[in-house]
Amino acid sequence: MKAFKRAAAAIVALSSALSIAACGNSSSSDSSSMPEKVLKEDQQQIVERLSSGIKNPRKLDNSTIKWFSHWDINPTESADKDIGVDLALFKTAYNGKIEWMQTTWENYFDDLAKNVMANSSPDFIGADDMNVFPKCAIKDMIEPIDDHIDFSDPLWSDMKTASDKFTFGGKHYVAVVRVDPSYIWVYNKKIIDDIGMDQPADLYKQGKWNWDTMCEMCTDFTDAEKDMYALDGWYYENALLESTGMPLVDMQDGKIVNNIKAPELAKAEEMMYNLQKNEVVYPKDQHDWKVRGDVFGTGLASGLTLFYPIGFWGIENAPSSTEPYGNIADGEVMFVPVPCAADSDKQYIPSRVHAFCIAKGAKNPEGVAAWLDCTRYAEIDEAAHQITLDQLAEDYGWTEEMLEMRDEIYKMAAEAPVFEFAQGVSQDISNLTDNIIKGTMNPSGTHTWTELVEENEKALDYYITKEQESIK
Repeated sequence: MKAFKRAAAAIVALSSALSIAACGNSSSSDSSSMPEKVLKEDQQQIVERLSSGIKNPRKLDNSTIKWFSHWDINPTESADKDIGVDLALFKTAYNGKIEWMQTTWENYFDDLAKNVMANSSPDFIGADDMNVFPKCAIKDMIEPIDDHIDFSDPLWSDMKTASDKFTFGGKHYVAVVRVDPSYIWVYNKKIIDDIGMDQPADLYKQGKWNWDTMCEMCTDFTDAEKDMYALDGWYYENALLESTGMPLVDMQDGKIVNNIKAPELAKAEEMMYNLQKNEVVYPKDQHDWKVRGDVFGTGLASGLTLFYPIGFWGIENAPSSTEPYGNIADGEVMFVPVPCAADSDKQYIPSRVHAFCIAKGAKNPEGVAAWLDCTRYAEIDEAAHQITLDQLAEDYGWTEEMLEMRDEIYKMAAEAPVFEFAQGVSQDISNLTDNIIKGTMNPSGTHTWTELVEENEKALDYYITKEQESIK
């Protein structure tokens, strides 16, 4: 349980959120401490074209919407953090402004419930962490979006299938803007060359990037006497399990499904158990349950870590935040999809959604709908998408190889996503499944998958039945 609490506190998409998490109770912020971020002139012209092309623009009485989170959706993290096309379009088209209602990772749901009960609700929340649905719908903390989003509209029709996974009582509660890969396998090319291993990106292009080659590289690299461990972070267990194409807890037709007895999961966990037997994982249990250096990515640039499984957010960031991974501008940093089994029928991509929910009691839901439309225009317009790629290349130093791999992984995520719903059902299920998934790779006490199933299957069934009855 201690490990779970440490992990939960660590799952923060932006490094600034770590300091924010210490601020205590929720409060509002106008993010005025940072200078206003703007796009380059030619990029802003694209945004203005998009703005003038919005079909049936929303008529807003209020162009300010309140965002509730432990991190600021405005680009306030650092001076070298760019503004996104979605936010630039919202400002241009609607003179829109997003006001940040601060909370902490640990107190997020308690603070949200308090605000809803006190009639001081925010307008919208994020669903990217896959931890708000279905529990926020069950607990009446978010509202259906169907009165504001028309999935028959070409702007949203491509997202209907993904959004249909997030239905409760026949209504949609999550507006999916796009399907995102949850994790990628990040490494340092220079270190790979220095130790004489094949580049994972080359193995991937050759059809040889799989569990077998990954495990062999991890075992060959690890040298505890030199403090060299192949894997670090909080995500490798979840990533490898979901690479089977099957989550532990799924949502199917509005029903919560327990897949603990699936043979695909057993196969993955056996592979993970053997990895742990070879002690390839940085021993967080010997370091107060913290990753190396207590900073994501630490060890890659120095050659002490081989792979760092993490979300794109770990490296799609300002250069000041990505130094632990290596020098991106010098071509040191690269990534590949999460490896699958060598005999897998396809390349499954552990996925989540870039998505938003309207909070219960929101004062400006139509303003949120306008923001949501802007996020979709930013996604589907080719020139707007190119702005994102240009920012990654010109401002963050990304190479053409990185950009091409990024687009390929996103394409595969849209085609074969794997959504894990455990965190979104209840805290009991989240706690239990975290221990189940990570049990075969727990450095402080490893268990076989057979033991974990025998010890936890009935408890997981009980919690799922309990929550399923709430949905009926």
